[in-house]
Amino acid sequence: MNIFKFLLNLFSSKENRIDYLEAKNIMIIEKSFNKNNLTLGSIYKVNQNIKLKKFKNKILEDNLTIVVTDNKGKTIGYISKKEIDKIQ
Repeated sequence: MNIFKFLLNLFSSKENRIDYLEAKNIMIIEKSFNKNNLTLGSIYKVNQNIKLKKFKNKILEDNLTIVVTDNKGKTIGYISKKEIDKIQ
């Protein structure tokens, strides 16, 4: 297998494609998310343009809910383990 095919397979694997999704593409909009169980210690804020690979471990390992913000810092959505499980 030549290097080009190897790199093409590497970057086209499902896991790699998922890691490059932006937060805004997988979030649940704020109005549709149940915020009753959220506490300050159970959330982690990210910008809407941040790639999933940058914060996926916060969800999976630390059991945090991601708060997605726009460029002005306003909350626009949420990502929990449930949303990660849906795309994997």
